[in-house]
Amino acid sequence: MAKAGKGGDALALLRVEVLAARIEAFGRADPDAGNLWRSEMAVAEAVASVALEGRKVSEADLLPRVAGGGAGQGDPVAGELALGLVRALKAPGDPVGHPAGAIARLERLAGGLPRAERVDPGPETQRESRPAPRPEPEAEAEAGALAAGLAALRPDDPPILAALRVSAAYGAASERAHPMVERALFMAVEGALRRRAPGPGGAVAFEEDPMRGLSGRVDADWVATPALALSAGRYRPWSPGSAAGQADLLDGLGTVLGMESGRIGRARDWLRRARACGEGRHGRSRLGDAAQAFVSAPCLTSGLLADRIGVTPRGATNLIDALVDLGLLREITRRRTARIWSVPGLAERLAARPRRPNAATGAPAAPQDRAALGRAFADLDAALGRADALLARPRRG
Repeated sequence: MAKAGKGGDALALLRVEVLAARIEAFGRADPDAGNLWRSEMAVAEAVASVALEGRKVSEADLLPRVAGGGAGQGDPVAGELALGLVRALKAPGDPVGHPAGAIARLERLAGGLPRAERVDPGPETQRESRPAPRPEPEAEAEAGALAAGLAALRPDDPPILAALRVSAAYGAASERAHPMVERALFMAVEGALRRRAPGPGGAVAFEEDPMRGLSGRVDADWVATPALALSAGRYRPWSPGSAAGQADLLDGLGTVLGMESGRIGRARDWLRRARACGEGRHGRSRLGDAAQAFVSAPCLTSGLLADRIGVTPRGATNLIDALVDLGLLREITRRRTARIWSVPGLAERLAARPRRPNAATGAPAAPQDRAALGRAFADLDAALGRADALLARPRRG
């Protein structure tokens, strides 16, 4: 890390590592809470990472590509890239202990499509996009890039510093050809080093996810999200090999991790209510089992829930209705058939937005009007958050 470990850079790194360790501790104390939090963050980080490459996509653009009934309003290629990156982040493998398999998966899912194949595969595509095999010299060069990145590791590096070293070395060796892979590798290395503490490790068995990543289990321990950090407040370039780029990243990570310390608390509160929902009911009630199914797969259809817990489709629908009534689930497709439900945190990101009529003409609101409204509410939320923080401080005297 260029000039890291000196002066203000060292203090910034220490602050970020402390914030990350706090979230890591929450996840270790309650792995289900970590699973829910990372499920949300994988979606947000994937969209932000694609947006850093100049492509227009939002979190709400992903659901139509999974649920069918239209490809959404965003860039279709950007949507496919984001879905691939979600899968990569939720199960990145171990680039330190098993480098060949991990980097191959990251390059396949996060590296984008070959230029000749960058077409819209359509919402019916349910399998991972698989680019054509790379020419042998290119594959050898990227294998060498990973080796260079791993050679940059030092035994006493904290996770975020180690991730910076590896992603910077990989980027330099690959001539910055795959910035999304660099960021995914950053997260994979950081998570792999956190997994060196007591806990599961080794090779990852990837499960088939009919929701294309939105419902798959999380097998990762990362905490830091680089694209979200570089999008906090304003867009800044991804440049892990420069002192200015590292300073920007650490500054953004401090902002994002500070906010996420509260969000993972929300996940724990949801879990507390979900675990309690089956208590006091008759012995044959499957409500607790249904709630637990959404812990490991936070986005499901009634059919998928029925398969997971072994009930009839009608029984699954009744259980989902009960969980909705308890405020534990939200329906996110806003339609009568082929519906999908999610836990509230993920639903806030993915839910289809209703088309609101223009007050003057009765016509649907223009996209720029919706964007402006979203920014206004985001500013209001931020202001309320600052006010809450001030009011929560203990008074002196």
